[in-house]
Amino acid sequence: MKKYSLIALSLIVCLMFSSCGAASDTIVRGEAPAENGFFYSKGEDFAEVEVAYDGAINYGSTATGSTAVISEEKLVYTSRVTLETENFEEASQTLHSAISSLGGIIVSENANNLNAVNHKGYRSLSITVRIPQENYDAFLSGLSENYNVASINNSVENMTEYYYDSESRLKSFRIQEERLFAMLEKAATVEEMLKIESRLCDVQYEIEALTNTLRTIDNDVKYATFYLNLNEVTKYTTPAPKTFGDRLGETVNDSVELFGEFAEGLLFGLIYFAPYAVIIAITVIIIVAAVKRSKKKSAKEVAKENKDEK
Repeated sequence: MKKYSLIALSLIVCLMFSSCGAASDTIVRGEAPAENGFFYSKGEDFAEVEVAYDGAINYGSTATGSTAVISEEKLVYTSRVTLETENFEEASQTLHSAISSLGGIIVSENANNLNAVNHKGYRSLSITVRIPQENYDAFLSGLSENYNVASINNSVENMTEYYYDSESRLKSFRIQEERLFAMLEKAATVEEMLKIESRLCDVQYEIEALTNTLRTIDNDVKYATFYLNLNEVTKYTTPAPKTFGDRLGETVNDSVELFGEFAEGLLFGLIYFAPYAVIIAITVIIIVAAVKRSKKKSAKEVAKENKDEK
């Protein structure tokens, strides 16, 4: 009875340490803390479980004779897109509708300068979206149709080999866990129990970590991630002109547009500073009048003094 109580207590402590250690990791590649290709060290009545990996996509058999075969590729899609629009309200509503209709999930959203209703070119929206992978192409095509795409960067990360490698390791660690439980029941001394319990904690930590790894990869594969920036502009970003005529026309248009912006800014600047200019002008007139009056008074006093001396 005392023996089984110690076993139960050991398992409880092991599970506590295992769950605490694995909770802090999102994607962890379990490493086999062993030598000579074995997950258990030889000797001292520890079981030997060897897993062969041929270095290719197909994996070798484990100690139970099972084989890990790839059933599907694990591809993680990510896109970073900068969009431009001349009608911010309509574009924002269209974007949210497209996300909702395709089963997307908005992870984060950040809008800037929404109160600048009468000032085009200042409002912007940054949004991170998860779209089901089967709707990846449809969502990407919709962006090109409804907005001016200023820049786009698509990437695909192939997690296939890493995923099935982790899956194979997980199966191996589960085999070790079963054998350690069997050994723990047969342990004759407290010292043997503590050794087995210590190894069992390590194995269960690896199981938790690898399980979390597979779950995270499955979720990343299921949903493609889009990092979108929607900017309101007065003029769309266009490809660089190629011919001399195109460059000349682009330069003339930019010059006219820049001069118009300068004239507009100058006009509003004059209007803005007009009250201050009036105040400054009045102040200058008063100072000049005071100086002239002072000079006239001084001249009269000097003339009077000269007359008295005569």
